[in-house]
Amino acid sequence: MVPEWLMSVVAAGGSAFVGAVATDTWTGARAAMGRLFGRGGPRRQEIAEQLADRTAAEIEAAPADRQAEVRERWAARWQDRLADLVAEYPDLGDELQAWTEQLRAELPAAQQTWVNTFIARDNAVQYNAPGGTITVTNTGGDRPTT
Repeated sequence: MVPEWLMSVVAAGGSAFVGAVATDTWTGARAAMGRLFGRGGPRRQEIAEQLADRTAAEIEAAPADRQAEVRERWAARWQDRLADLVAEYPDLGDELQAWTEQLRAELPAAQQTWVNTFIARDNAVQYNAPGGTITVTNTGGDRPTT
C-alpha cells in the first residue's frame, strides 16, 4: 500500500509531467520519467519513453478546445503508472518528490496554473475550478480515482 503523502506526490508528478508537454522542459521531463521507470529494467524504461512520446503526440495533435480533456486523461494514466511504480519501489518516493518539485518549478507559468492537485478522501467531495473547469477528485482505498 502506498502511503497517503506519496499518493499526493504521484498525483502531482503525473500532472506536472503532462504539463511539460510542448514546453522547453519536455525533453528533460521525458528523460527523467524514463529513468524512474528504468528501475524495472531497460525494457520498462523503453516502454515508458514510448508512452511518453504517445502522450506528447496526442496532446499536440488535439484541437485546442480538447487539449485540456486530453491532458487530464493522460495525467490520470501517468498517475496510475507512477502509483504502480512506487508500490513496487517504495524507496522511490523521495526521488519522485524532488523531481516533481523541480519539474513544477521549471514549467512555464501557463502550465504551472494548469497543474493542480486536489485530493478528497473518505467520502469527502471537493469542487475546484482551476482555469474555469470544475474537477472532482475522490480518493478512496489505495489509489486515487478521477
